[in-house]
Amino acid sequence: MAAILMIWVFRGTDARTLWGEIRQASIPGLLFGGALNLGHNVFRVFRWKVLLAPVRRGLGFRGMFAAVIVGYMTSWVVPGRLGELVRPMLVSAREGIALGPVVGSVVVDRVLDLVSVAFVLAIGLWITPLPGGAIEHASLMKSAAALMTAGGVLVLVAMVAMSVYGDRLAPWFAGRGRVLRWIGRAGLSLAHGAGALRSLRSILAVLALGLAAWLTIVLGTWICIRSAGADVSIGAVMVILPMLVIGVAVPTPGGAGSYHGAMKAGLVLFGVPAVSAVSAGLLTHAVITIPIIVVGVLMLWTENMRWSDLVSGARQFRHLGSEPGSRLEGVS
Repeated sequence: MAAILMIWVFRGTDARTLWGEIRQASIPGLLFGGALNLGHNVFRVFRWKVLLAPVRRGLGFRGMFAAVIVGYMTSWVVPGRLGELVRPMLVSAREGIALGPVVGSVVVDRVLDLVSVAFVLAIGLWITPLPGGAIEHASLMKSAAALMTAGGVLVLVAMVAMSVYGDRLAPWFAGRGRVLRWIGRAGLSLAHGAGALRSLRSILAVLALGLAAWLTIVLGTWICIRSAGADVSIGAVMVILPMLVIGVAVPTPGGAGSYHGAMKAGLVLFGVPAVSAVSAGLLTHAVITIPIIVVGVLMLWTENMRWSDLVSGARQFRHLGSEPGSRLEGVS
C-alpha cells in the first residue's frame, strides 16, 4: 500500500525539479517546525495524566512521556498502528495499573483528538478564504466536522455512563454466557478510563490541553511547509489537517505514502504547485518521524524498558474487567 501510494505521489513529478525544491528548503525552519511537532506531546502527556487521575494519582511525567514517545516510535516503524497498544501496555506494566482503564483512557484520548481536529477545522474554514476548488468541498468538510464531533461526544457519553452505572451493570453481565460476560466486563473496565470526564473541571482541562496540542501541531506543520517552499496560510493548514490525520491513520509504516498523498492533495487544493506539495510532504514527514524514532530509541535505553514490560502488559488483555484495581480511586 505504501509503495502504491508513493508511486501516485511522485507521478508526474520531475525528479530534478523536486531535488531543486528540496535543496532550497530552510533547514533551520524545518528543524524548528519538527521541534514543535515533537513538543506537542508535552500537552498530550498532561492531558493523559488528567484522564488517568481517577485511576492513579501522581503518575510521573517522565514515565508517561516515554510511553507516549515509544508508542509513536512503534507506530512509525511498524505497520498497523500498534503503538496505540504499546503506550497503555507500558504504563500498565511499569506502574502496576489495571490495563483496562489505561486502554480506556487512550480510547478517550483519541476521541478527544477527533473533537479537537474538528474544532481546528472549523476555525480554519472560518478564517481562511477558500479557493474555487476547495469551496466546492466546504460543505462536505463542515458536515464531516459536525459528524466527527457528534460521534466523538456520543462515544464519550456512553463511556462515562458505563463508568457511572458500572456497579449496576456488572451483576447483569456476571449472569450471562462466557463470551458476553467477558465483553461486558471488558467494556466496564475500559469505561473507567473515561471517569475523569465526570468532572467539569477535568473536562475543561482535557479540552484545553487537547486544543493546545493540536494548535502546536498546526503551527509546527505550517512552519515546515513554508520552510519547504510552499506558500500557504496557517488557516489553510487547519483546513487540510483532517486529511493529514487520515493519512497518518492509514496503517502503512509511519504513514508512508498516505501522509505524503494527503499533503499533496491538500496543498494542491490551495493552489500549491504539485512539485512543491510533494517536497513539502517529504520534508515535513521526515522532520516529524525521525526525531520521534531517535528520541524513542533513547527513551528505551534511558528508561530501561524491556520486552518483558510489553509481554506483561499484553497478558492482561485476557483479564480485562477482572483485574484488581479497576475501580476508580475518585474523580478529580
